[in-house]
Amino acid sequence: MWLETLDRQKLVELAYQKGKGLTLANKNYLLWLESFFKKEYRDDVGAGDITSTAILAENKPRKALLKAKQAGVIAGIEEVSWFLRRHSLEVKICIKDGKQVLSGETILEIQGTQKDILATERIALNVLQRMSGIATETKRLAELLKDHGTRIAATRKAPLRYLDKKAVFLGEGLTHRFGLWDAILIKDNHLETLKSKGTKDYIETAITKASAFADKVEFIEIEVTSHEEAIRAAKKFKSLHLKVPCVVMLDNMAPKAIEGVIKTLRENNLYDSVLLEASGKITPENIQEYAKTGINVVSLGYLTHSAKVLDMSLEMTL
Repeated sequence: MWLETLDRQKLVELAYQKGKGLTLANKNYLLWLESFFKKEYRDDVGAGDITSTAILAENKPRKALLKAKQAGVIAGIEEVSWFLRRHSLEVKICIKDGKQVLSGETILEIQGTQKDILATERIALNVLQRMSGIATETKRLAELLKDHGTRIAATRKAPLRYLDKKAVFLGEGLTHRFGLWDAILIKDNHLETLKSKGTKDYIETAITKASAFADKVEFIEIEVTSHEEAIRAAKKFKSLHLKVPCVVMLDNMAPKAIEGVIKTLRENNLYDSVLLEASGKITPENIQEYAKTGINVVSLGYLTHSAKVLDMSLEMTL
C-alpha cells in the first residue's frame, strides 16, 4: 500500500502540492500567462491610453518605484516582472516572491518611457496586490496550524486560476487540483446521480469507477457528509490497493464529528489507507478547532475568493 512507504506529510505534498510547476520555466504555464496578460493589456489599453496621449506632449524616460503600503508576503514578482519587460521596461527586483515586505519598502524599481509605465501600471498593481494579499493571508493561517501538523489548501474558487494558486503556494499553502483534468474529486452531485438510479452502494460504486483512471490522475478523492459514508469510503479505498493517494473529504462536518470519524478509522485499521480533508464552513476564526481534530488538510475557498489585497502604490520620479 502507498502509505507503507511514505509518511502522511509527504503524501499530502504528493497529492496536493503542484505549486512548484507554476514558474516561467514551465512552457504550459508561460503560454497561459502570455494569454492572460495579453487580454488584460488589450482590454485596458485598447486602441491606446487616450489620457496620456492628450496630456503628455513628450514621452520621456522615467523611473518608478513600486512600494508596499502595508506589511505582508510578496507574490507575483516573477509574473509581473516578465509582463513589464515585455513592454520595454527595465525591472529591478527588490523583494523576491515569498518574502516578507514591510510598509514603505520598495518592491520593484521600473525604468522606461512614462507612457509605457502608465500603460502597464494598473495591470501590474492588480496582479501583485491580489497575489500578495492571498499569500499573506495564507501564510497567516498556515502559521496557526503548524503545531497541529495540518496543512491548508485552496479550492477551485480561484478567479485568476493559476495566479491565485501560485499565491497560495507562496504563502506556504497547498494548491490542491488545478482543474477538472488533473485529479478525481467525486462530489455530491456525482453521488446523487448514482443514487437517483437506485444504486445503494453508491460510495463503493463511485470509487470503483474512479479507480479505473488511477494511472492518469494525481489523486482520487471522494466527498462524504456522514460518519457512515466516510468509513465506507475508507474500506473501499483500502480494498483496492491503489498506487495514488486516496482522500476522503469530510464535507460540512463539525470538529466533533470529524474526531469521531478519525477514531473509528483508527479502531478499524483504516486510518493508514486514506488522507483526510475537511472542507465547508471553515473560517479563519474556527480553523484551529478543525486542526485540533487531527485532520490532514483543511481547504478553504476563502483563501482566493475573499482575501484582501495587499496595499501598494507606484510612484513615478521626475
